[in-house]
Amino acid sequence: MKVLISKKTGIYYYYNDKLKQDFHCKEGFIKKEDLSGDVSTAKSNTNREFIVFNANKYDLTKKYKRGPQIITPKDLGYVLARAGINKNSFIVEAGGGSGAASIFFASFVKKVHTYEIKSDHCNIIKKNIEYMNIDNIELFNADLSEKIDDESNIDLLFLDMPEPCCVLENKLEGVKKGAYIVCYVPSISQIQEITKLISQRNDYYLEEISEVILRHWRVWEKVARPEHRKDIDHTAFLVFIRKV
Repeated sequence: MKVLISKKTGIYYYYNDKLKQDFHCKEGFIKKEDLSGDVSTAKSNTNREFIVFNANKYDLTKKYKRGPQIITPKDLGYVLARAGINKNSFIVEAGGGSGAASIFFASFVKKVHTYEIKSDHCNIIKKNIEYMNIDNIELFNADLSEKIDDESNIDLLFLDMPEPCCVLENKLEGVKKGAYIVCYVPSISQIQEITKLISQRNDYYLEEISEVILRHWRVWEKVARPEHRKDIDHTAFLVFIRKV
């Protein structure tokens, strides 16, 4: 996969060089011969110039098969750093959605178990796992609240589900002492339910409730200002719970 960036419009295009076809977009077309090998620039038939990169893992995520809303890298990166995750860690996640979180985690840890109750979502996750060539994710078409007792030695339990309390109300003996349970929830009402449950337990410690805000800037000549973009808005709250 190659990434082409138009010097005129700044638009990103993605070219699958394995197909060995000419590249076409609204700014013209480029012959396949001009995109073969380790090229850094290319020009279309309309004389538009493009910067060319080999795609990295982040670029490849732009071509995921989409289903449910995908969790943003700004949130996932903070979860990994805040929870102290490393290459030897084991993560259990529910629900899988489109598999974006699972695949992101799998790039940094030893093993990921992903639970997703909807079979059509599982099909999407499988396709994205194959597309990204990931081999350390095990996918379960099941409800984690009913299967959590089957898991052990968990370094991070990540809950991206409408009712995380269905999992939290269990003893969670498979979560290591001092390890984190992170709930990814979009609304205050969900946080209220979580905190109420935690107040009734002595085996959980609520360590942090936060959100990550990303703001892009537009800089040219003598002008510098924030860009007007929708993705700087609220995505979700992150609730960090530590197992006592």
